[in-house]
Amino acid sequence: MPAIQDPASLDEWRRQLLSFKQARHLLSIGLIVLAVLVIVVYWFICWGSPTTVLLIRHADRQGGQDVLSPVGVTRAQELVHVMGKASLNAIYHSEALRTQQTAALLAAATGLTPTQIAAANTSELVNDIRTNHRGHTVLVVGHSNTIPAIITALGGPSIPNIVEDEFDNLFMLTLCRCSWPGAKLINLQYGAVSP
Repeated sequence: MPAIQDPASLDEWRRQLLSFKQARHLLSIGLIVLAVLVIVVYWFICWGSPTTVLLIRHADRQGGQDVLSPVGVTRAQELVHVMGKASLNAIYHSEALRTQQTAALLAAATGLTPTQIAAANTSELVNDIRTNHRGHTVLVVGHSNTIPAIITALGGPSIPNIVEDEFDNLFMLTLCRCSWPGAKLINLQYGAVSP
């Protein structure tokens, strides 16, 4: 550093150095505050209990009718056994009688009143689950073509439509609160094995 002869220049140089140190100090404080804010926002959005969505196709139906067959009624009874300790907070079904019949025994056993949302209205169902049941466990009773669409709309992987004579799938979709790394899907089975 060159020698400064003039005291006024020396005072100016000191003021600039002090100003630089103050700016650096303020920048450090600002970065610390920003880091704390990011951590708090991440914690608020992402931490907490995940939402668990259990999804099944309605139980076995009687031919092409909109009612359960005797095998379907047995499967609905098995659902009570399988879900009895799942601590469900809500049950959803479509307008079809077969979905209502599948959910009815479990609803009676748990004391829950099922929510009916039209099968074609996947967005309403997904919005209701995300808005009203964050951190809860819910059951969705749907159809061979709606269950895959619901899984995808909730952030799960794409899966093919369920085969027409397959009624024993039980999908468990776990949703992270912050949607990262996304939803985790497990495919289980319940009741008698479908042909």
